[in-house]
Amino acid sequence: MWTKITNYFLRGLITLLPLLVTIWLLYFMFSFLDGILGNVIALFIGHSLPGLGFLVTIVLILVTGYFATHVFGTKIFQLGEEILYRIPIIKGIYTSVKQINDVLFLQKHTDDFRRSCLIEYPRKGIYSLGFVTSDAAEEIEKKAKSKLINVFIPNTPTPATGFLIMVPAQEVQLLDMKTDEAFRYVVSGGVLKPGVQNETL
Repeated sequence: MWTKITNYFLRGLITLLPLLVTIWLLYFMFSFLDGILGNVIALFIGHSLPGLGFLVTIVLILVTGYFATHVFGTKIFQLGEEILYRIPIIKGIYTSVKQINDVLFLQKHTDDFRRSCLIEYPRKGIYSLGFVTSDAAEEIEKKAKSKLINVFIPNTPTPATGFLIMVPAQEVQLLDMKTDEAFRYVVSGGVLKPGVQNETL
């Protein structure tokens, strides 16, 4: 009887796990976005309204996207950036984040620097999926006396986080799989294989 109960429990857990993870991620995203402006709004109205910060944040993002696609809005954002560039500490942080954002999402002529790749990491014989971002800094290449490639190794199941390693160019194997397919592969822990659909594991 205990064996059957254990099997039922494990089967139920496996069945519900995707739903539970989805709910957890949605709750985390909701709490994060709601907390950005929720506390500020509470200071003005005198009490907290759960969800209001989330709605205001979503609206703010949409309005920003709308203005960013028009010439007038673009000029306003450029003016704002010029102000940020004049603030010492903020300048360093904002510039670094903006450069990463431009390379990953905006630049259209850096496809080779966004390609998925395969490297032997963390040791020989074990392979990791990564994404080529750029050439290593000139000073680092001089110290290493080798041509190095910056490779971003994403975490599972949150590929937006990860770490940077610098790999000799000859050891970087570029892959043909698309970037979005590689991301799905990482997020799913290898379950969603590129080019394979409705496969029974």
